[in-house]
Amino acid sequence: MQTMRSEIEPRRGVARPGQPVSDPSEWRGGELAARDGWFLRFDDREIRDLIAMCRSVRAEIGEDPNGLVGMAPAAFDLGRFAERIPHVRAELKDGAGVVMLRGLPVDDMEPIDAAIAYWAIGRQLGRPMSNNPQGDLLGHVTDLGKDYRDPAVRGYQTRAAMDYHCDQCTIVGLLCRRTAKSGGTSKIASSVALYNDLLARRPDLVSLLTEPLCWSKHGEADAGEAGYYESPVFNFLNGYLCTSFGPMHILKGHALPETPDLTEAQLEAIRVAEDLADEHRYEVDFEVGDIQFLNNFVMLHTRDAYEDWPETERKRLLWRLWLADDGLRPPNAYALQWRRGVRISNTAERIRLS
Repeated sequence: MQTMRSEIEPRRGVARPGQPVSDPSEWRGGELAARDGWFLRFDDREIRDLIAMCRSVRAEIGEDPNGLVGMAPAAFDLGRFAERIPHVRAELKDGAGVVMLRGLPVDDMEPIDAAIAYWAIGRQLGRPMSNNPQGDLLGHVTDLGKDYRDPAVRGYQTRAAMDYHCDQCTIVGLLCRRTAKSGGTSKIASSVALYNDLLARRPDLVSLLTEPLCWSKHGEADAGEAGYYESPVFNFLNGYLCTSFGPMHILKGHALPETPDLTEAQLEAIRVAEDLADEHRYEVDFEVGDIQFLNNFVMLHTRDAYEDWPETERKRLLWRLWLADDGLRPPNAYALQWRRGVRISNTAERIRLS
């Protein structure tokens, strides 16, 4: 087992508009690779304890994963892995903003056991939220043959290259169930580093991204409800920089008939910001059994386009957990919009394994 720090010393200053931000989540690609604490491997004893926990929970809920929905975090006995949880939380809150857990043997586990282990770990970090109007608490990131350019389509439903973005939750978890035939490399970037670089190079563009922009709801709204909401990209709240970024969400939002067109300057700000995120990215090739957690207030992520397998049972699949944790950062307008996840009036929460 890797040595873990019980606490992470924050090197954080008070974040103020127009000034560089000092935060432990500021890093650039090569710097993240050299940092300790964010990349962890399950050891054999932890895996044995997690598998024992899965047996115990499965004896209680049977074969229906929806039995997990009403279980409190304390109901899951993670065994030795429970010692990792304070470190994982600290790394997300006051560290790099990302944690990668490698080595969960999902190929040797039945799908319901993999779901129990993943859900149990996630429940120690936050409250699961709906990923879509259908109420899926375990989102399926896989190619459904849809067109990313469609105003009602979100990128996770396609195999196209995506933009740098954050998800509609506090913490996003991704468990790799299956990998693509080729491509699909995951990329992550620090939004604090993005802000500081943009401030140094183009302060005029920073000011544009601190003003409200229109974000699409992708048609995931009740009849009569506005199809968009407003939120800045860069938000300064209680001395923290809280960033929300999603170029396609914004472009689709401003393409709606009831919203104003983006100005050339706003389009340039979005384009330059995304270029800077890519300039300082860190690339991760997911392996089966990897679990990645990201703090969406300080992290951006994307993935390359990919070629998939022709067989349905082999297609690339990530299970996504959206978790709410009010203690990580003050909520900005983006976070407040999605404080209950993606829901409409008839949404019923559920867990699907396939």
